[in-house]
Amino acid sequence: MSQLCLSAALLVLLGTLVAGTLGSEATTRPRPVFCLEPPYTGPCKVKIIRYFLYFRYFHDTKSGFCETFVYGGRNAKNNNFKMGEDCVRTCGEVAAMSFETVD
Repeated sequence: MSQLCLSAALLVLLGTLVAGTLGSEATTRPRPVFCLEPPYTGPCKVKIIRYFLYFRYFHDTKSGFCETFVYGGRNAKNNNFKMGEDCVRTCGEVAAMSFETVD
């Protein structure tokens, strides 16, 4: 299970780093109104689908960056992107991820 979590975290990190290279041109255009919406996880409580966490991107108005959240799988709102690149292109930049260690 820990290998699975590590793989999922590395996948998200890689997507975030790649998407971060697109941020400079996206911030010069006005953002759509739905970029101001909070992330919506949906009504489903299923957090693991086919052994992978179902990560999506949303634009966080407080930080000004696209960040990840775990999506339940149904009734997505507009501020819900499968790819970090799409979030950046539509709403703004991608935040750098940080990992905290637990002692």
